[in-house]
Amino acid sequence: MFSSRKPSRIVAIDWDARTLRLVHAVIGKRGVKIDKILSAAIPPDVDQSNPEDMGAHIKAVLREEGISTRSAVVDIPRDQAVLNTLKLPCSAPEELPGMVEIQIAKGLPFPVGDAAIDFAVPPDAGAEALSDVLVAAVRREVLEQYESTFEAAGLKLERVGLRPFANTVAICDLYGDELPERVLFVDVRPVLTEIDVIRSGQLTHVGQLAFARAASVQIPHKFEGPRRLSILRDDDSSFDVEAPLPDEPVMTADAVVNALVLEVMRSLEAYRAGDAGAQMDSVVIGGDTGVEERLAEVLESRLNVPTRLYNPAPSFGWDEEEGLPASAYAATLGLVIGHAADHKLQFDFLHPKRMVSPTQQKLRKAPLVAAVVALFVVAGIVLGAQVTADDRRALAQLDVQIEELEKNLDDNEKFLKLVKEIEEFDEDQQVWVDVLYDLVQALPSNQELVLSEIVMRQKEKEIALKIKGKERDTGTKVVDALNAYRREGETKPLFKAKIHGDRKPEEGEDYPFHQDVRVTVLKSGSPKKGNKG
Repeated sequence: MFSSRKPSRIVAIDWDARTLRLVHAVIGKRGVKIDKILSAAIPPDVDQSNPEDMGAHIKAVLREEGISTRSAVVDIPRDQAVLNTLKLPCSAPEELPGMVEIQIAKGLPFPVGDAAIDFAVPPDAGAEALSDVLVAAVRREVLEQYESTFEAAGLKLERVGLRPFANTVAICDLYGDELPERVLFVDVRPVLTEIDVIRSGQLTHVGQLAFARAASVQIPHKFEGPRRLSILRDDDSSFDVEAPLPDEPVMTADAVVNALVLEVMRSLEAYRAGDAGAQMDSVVIGGDTGVEERLAEVLESRLNVPTRLYNPAPSFGWDEEEGLPASAYAATLGLVIGHAADHKLQFDFLHPKRMVSPTQQKLRKAPLVAAVVALFVVAGIVLGAQVTADDRRALAQLDVQIEELEKNLDDNEKFLKLVKEIEEFDEDQQVWVDVLYDLVQALPSNQELVLSEIVMRQKEKEIALKIKGKERDTGTKVVDALNAYRREGETKPLFKAKIHGDRKPEEGEDYPFHQDVRVTVLKSGSPKKGNKG
């Protein structure tokens, strides 16, 4: 689980095809204090896909700058994540992880078992029947690569966030209570430029990431000048280190800007597909490739909205001149700001939000009984593993403890009841992961219905569903689909479903028809290969 106690010092790290960016910050009761901001070119001989290479480079930069902090946070860029917005009921937050995993599974281009999935809920969620929940998934191999990179760098990875969301946090902090309804943020990068649309909350001024896209535009080195290593220190001193530029094909600044503007307009059209006629109220440009000022001028003229370069000075109480060198640090600073805030509102693929299982809930309600069972199980393992005099003495002590427990009939009955439940569970255990996979495959898409609750009853081999549908006959469609479902190669049905309750429609909801469906899990329709049936 995510530790509620955050380190007082943190290193936020972000990189692209050319540049490594680091922010060293101190997190205290009074907020965030930025100690250092620095960037360093990534040499051509450093293979970014190789954790040992990239980790060694990060370690060398930290050592050169005298940064000894070991706790770090990082973000995953937009092109390495699947991002989707789901409308879900948020009145019961503990049920959200289960609903998210079921709903997102059909939209992934890879198996859900190969994904690390997390989500962010807006602060005003739960005020309405349905709220927008931003869900992101990354391949586990991508996450493992980041973990290996930071291990090679000698750092302890505290959180793995999402770059577009970190940008959102930085932009919202920049505007504060004056956040416009829609803000377009363009994070210009040398290979993949990220384009985000941020909307203010319906009930609060806290912004929400409404759209994010990575656009491929190659930007030559020549526009950015020699690679700068800029450092902000407590004493306001700084210095620059120059690196030679490679030979590149001839390309004008106007050609690069026109390519970026084209991708921005494409992104806005894609966003308007879900927000018809939407107009931007403000535009912010981030980056240090050398074309940002020209891009801001063109976009301001093209969109006819106020456009500015990202300058984080208002967020940290700096003079405006101090913030100018940090135009490319929106994601890195957003990581720090978000890490100091409520982690439940942030993305963290390293510690994704989990659903509390019914078993865990039972154990929380009966901690004394659970402790007795744990003591009994541990003692049994020790006795079975070692046959010594010490073990026999432990057995004698355990016998004394059992006699003492038997004197208390109430505790003993609870203990025996729990043991019986465990034995019944083990005798005929249902593999719920497989069953839920089949169930999701059989259900219609979330355009027709939303699953608000799933309760699995092991003893009855039954699943209770609470569904919300757009049409009155949605429940009938669900029952027919489940009754008709067959596993591949089998002739007998896997489910027997029926409508168990039909409640009065809720006027004004997107999914007004609420129904209960009971699903009985039947025995496998055909024997497995090699068995005699």
